[in-house]
Amino acid sequence: MADPKLTDLAAYTIAELEQLAVRVTQEIARKRAVGRAWLREHGTRISEAEAPMYQNPNNAAQTWSGKGKQPRWVELALAEGKTLDSLASNDMLPAPMPSRRDVKREK
Repeated sequence: MADPKLTDLAAYTIAELEQLAVRVTQEIARKRAVGRAWLREHGTRISEAEAPMYQNPNNAAQTWSGKGKQPRWVELALAEGKTLDSLASNDMLPAPMPSRRDVKREK
């Protein structure tokens, strides 16, 4: 069963909630990468336009496709001297899992 503290978020400190938010965002990114790998493995085309191009390093839930007006967090990051390359979301996503064919060849 679920940890009672997990279901009662009021029991967490701010620091614990921030750590939990980072872990949740990382797990979501990992599961998306696994899903993309599965789609690639099964011959399904993936449009890269669907994925966000940039991600806020301070809040991974904030993303931007690179199209349209820059969000405030992008403007602030650029004002701090960061580059768009440093905000690229692909840097934060895990590498795709190898296909079954690749794994079988390695054995």
